[in-house]
Amino acid sequence: MSEIEDVAWADAYPGAGPTLGEIFCLTFVKDVDETEALRRMGGLPDTVATRALPDIGDLHDYDHGYPTVASALSLGTWTVVFEPNGFEGVHLVAAVSRGTEAVSVLRHDYASPAFGYAVDGELVTYFDPTFPNPRHGADPDRLLPRMLDVGFGADEDDDGHFDDTIARCLLVVEHITGVLPAFDALTGPLTSAHIEPWFTEAPKRPASRPGRDEPVDAVAEVRRLTGLHGLTDTPGLADALAAAERAEPVVVTPDSPLGRHVRAWLTESQRASWSLNDHGGRHRMTDAERRRAHDLGWLARALGAALRPDLTRPR
Repeated sequence: MSEIEDVAWADAYPGAGPTLGEIFCLTFVKDVDETEALRRMGGLPDTVATRALPDIGDLHDYDHGYPTVASALSLGTWTVVFEPNGFEGVHLVAAVSRGTEAVSVLRHDYASPAFGYAVDGELVTYFDPTFPNPRHGADPDRLLPRMLDVGFGADEDDDGHFDDTIARCLLVVEHITGVLPAFDALTGPLTSAHIEPWFTEAPKRPASRPGRDEPVDAVAEVRRLTGLHGLTDTPGLADALAAAERAEPVVVTPDSPLGRHVRAWLTESQRASWSLNDHGGRHRMTDAERRRAHDLGWLARALGAALRPDLTRPR
């Protein structure tokens, strides 16, 4: 088994040895190849290409729409999906695990790092590596013996100030998978794709209005927003909403006519948000264009909820 020194890159900073940066996610999926692992993460088929780490960084700009890009590396029985500057995998781990197992580790120095392990669609164990007590899930203590072995405390009152938290998480991953990726393999040319969680099997959030917490009727919200922005004739939309009103599940694929419109809405919304932090892109949108783009993001969210019969209308 590996030692913390073997995966020191997981917690390293620039100038202190090899590093993947201050935000990244590694999601391990059993018994699937690279293409299937990316698909389960919402990989868009027409964006699949071989890319190295600098190639992915070059896509994060206004013209490309600031896409989330992930790479996949085969480790034998397991495949690892690497999201540089991304964090979707740990939130998708239950959906990704359907029919198999998945485990995900998120390093996020500015928000909430996380560890998640799931089997066949059920979240087994989930915890914050900096505060590993308490844990959540169907069997939150299943990995506790290994967590203790690698130096995580068991005391509920532990202040959680551990060093090398992501490295320790990877040692727990190795306990599950029997394998870990090498740093050089993760940063070299790999099969990659733009990923969009909207197209995954993960549950969709209930629809709501911007700035409000209360849920709204998702179908009605889709109709309001498409009417407001002249999108009522979007191909496939009427049929999808009619099926949703009959409580029939609807699958929208990324390459379908409706799916391509959803992708365009999400890209515009992402462009509007990310460009605010991009000196070169901030002024390439007018205020009116940015407001419309944000509405398109809410439209996509409402449509996602509408196509899940259990989330179509507030109860």
